[in-house]
Amino acid sequence: MPPHPHCHWRSAQDWKTFGLEFSSPSDEACKMYDACLTQIVNHFDDTSVGGTEGCMNKMFQADPDFLMGHVFKLGAMFQFVHKNYAHAQEVYKMAEMAKKPHVKPWERKHAEAVQYLSEGNLNKACEKWEDILVEKPMDMLSLKFLHDMYIVNGLSQGLRDSCSRVLPYWKPDTPCYGDLLGMYAFGLEETNMYSVAEKTARKALDINRHDAWAAHCVAHCKEMTGEFREGIKFMTQTENNWNDNGLLCHNYWHWALYYFENGETESTLGILDNHVIPFMKSKKTMFSVTDTASMCYRLEAEGYNLGSRWSDCFEIAKEHVEDNVWSYYDINTMLACLGSKNKAESDRLLASVKSSIKNGIGDIAKVYSDVTLPILEAIKAYDEEDYDTAVEIMKPLKYQVYRVGGSHAQRDLFNLFTVNAALRSKLPENQKYASHLLMERKSQKESPLADRLLQNLVISH
Repeated sequence: MPPHPHCHWRSAQDWKTFGLEFSSPSDEACKMYDACLTQIVNHFDDTSVGGTEGCMNKMFQADPDFLMGHVFKLGAMFQFVHKNYAHAQEVYKMAEMAKKPHVKPWERKHAEAVQYLSEGNLNKACEKWEDILVEKPMDMLSLKFLHDMYIVNGLSQGLRDSCSRVLPYWKPDTPCYGDLLGMYAFGLEETNMYSVAEKTARKALDINRHDAWAAHCVAHCKEMTGEFREGIKFMTQTENNWNDNGLLCHNYWHWALYYFENGETESTLGILDNHVIPFMKSKKTMFSVTDTASMCYRLEAEGYNLGSRWSDCFEIAKEHVEDNVWSYYDINTMLACLGSKNKAESDRLLASVKSSIKNGIGDIAKVYSDVTLPILEAIKAYDEEDYDTAVEIMKPLKYQVYRVGGSHAQRDLFNLFTVNAALRSKLPENQKYASHLLMERKSQKESPLADRLLQNLVISH
């Protein structure tokens, strides 16, 4: 991937002039922090500087006690102290460092936010980052962490508003200005402002055509407005701009969604087999598991035999059964367990989730109790062909599903799951409910998928 437009890393004085004064006197530490931040915001590793990990190593070599370096590292890891003792030790070490008198107040707030995050208190963490931005509107790390957490907790307005409030302070020549536009565009898209979202994303792409997040936003707009042929055209024309970074798998997933919606199964499978699954096997990330599992479910629900694909997905997912950091991850892990016929692991996942709820770990416990656990139980019921129970569980969750996080496109999985359960039900009222959900879908966008499923419903009767 070519160098990011911002690649002249800022010294301690540069950061101070920018409005963000660090407690570290080390120019090298401050420069490597800039390099780390730029890479994580852009979902890529700059090999010319050793990638994000290499830059972190250089940062801590220059200043082992650089507080914002520890904030960056531990916040980006997104792990919970009650699940990972080593992580807990690092978090509480960071908290002690933050008490030192030379630490700047805004840095201390960052450390407090990461501690809240690591303890499962996502809402309090977000409040801290929002507070920092009132004082420091140019702080990209607060913006990035907020962006990620508003995706995790499903608060779409937060995605949009956290960017819109600070955007007037930024100028076109501000480092990472294009990245902020891409983030803002995604917030606009997730709050259904599709036209202005796409225009904003394309402005970001004019600044940096390799901005994978901005390309990802355009892909979302095409999905949500039913412009599937236009989406395919866009992804085809821009593929070489975004296919060598951390969003590679997810952007290919979006491309596959267009084909799936259009009923082009072979093209869907081509992307799944040639891009999504190989990336998952190579990188072994839970994010790539969600792309694979959610697409596998969609295909299987339409009657396609997935062969070994579920097993490929399970081999990665099984290592994360007891992580329980994000509902959307756990739900896709359940799909992988049951799709690959590993019932024992699905039971272990349920037990782990119930334990997290019982122990009352931060905000997570409430979401898992209210929404996540019921959805997991609905998936189990569906797998056991108890479709009526699956529908009964999912119906009252329709307007609560956003709390599991993810985007509208990702959470569409739950709409389709409910439809498929209702279609398979023997109860006339459930089948009628399925038809209503499909007509709702058609009212919002052109949907060949809805047409297919409605036609199948007519034929079955």
